[in-house]
Amino acid sequence: MISSFLIALREGLEAFLIIGIIISYLYKIKERKYIKHVAFGSLAAIVISIALAFILEATLGKLEGRPEQIFEGSVMFLAVAVLTYMIFWMNRQSSSIRSDIEISINKAINKQKIFSLFFLGFISVLREGLETVLFFRAISTQSSSRELLIGGVLGITLSIAVVAIFFISTARIKIGTFFKVTGILIILIAAGLLTNGIHEFQEAGILPAIKDHVYAINNIINGESVLGNILKSVLGYNPSPSLLETIAYLVYIILMIFLIRRFFISKKSN
Repeated sequence: MISSFLIALREGLEAFLIIGIIISYLYKIKERKYIKHVAFGSLAAIVISIALAFILEATLGKLEGRPEQIFEGSVMFLAVAVLTYMIFWMNRQSSSIRSDIEISINKAINKQKIFSLFFLGFISVLREGLETVLFFRAISTQSSSRELLIGGVLGITLSIAVVAIFFISTARIKIGTFFKVTGILIILIAAGLLTNGIHEFQEAGILPAIKDHVYAINNIINGESVLGNILKSVLGYNPSPSLLETIAYLVYIILMIFLIRRFFISKKSN
């Protein structure tokens, strides 16, 4: 539930933050008549995302054995790829996201391209919605459907509340800081999904373990305990992983930290 809560919170915050920026800017330039087009685009994206979730569950949710392991592992690897892209996108766009959105709105209004405003709201929400569906599918092996639903609803609800407070209050919250903090959580979640995907492929006989059970700490933190389940859902905790899983987890985190420091932090300090 913790993992689905964090994912829903993160995706909801980004989607509603972007929609909030669009609406607040339309208010600012006194073009409120276009808000309904943005709202319709957002609602259409939500409907499509929910429909996709049901379709995936109906068509692929009943797989068993090796096909299920291959499918679940593939979804996890795809989720890691999307999360990794998201991390780099956040670091690249955090300082200019508001100005980029305002430029897009001005172009749409000046050229009377109303569909562009509908599409701006649609694509902003659809991207986060599709990512949420993908991530929920990837972590479905770690949590029950009920836990996923509760965590998702709580995450979305809190994200709406936070964004509402952000725009209603006079407090200035730096978007870049928000992206950095959530980026750390995303790196940890992605590393956990990577090792879970490797585990599924090992179970399917596609990847070697190199060495099974490279360490065993189930007596320290039981994987079935409350703490163990929380760590599993958030960090992909495995009390007895294979050597390949352990190497992949550490290499991913170290590589991500190196690349972010190399291409973003050092560049901003120069």
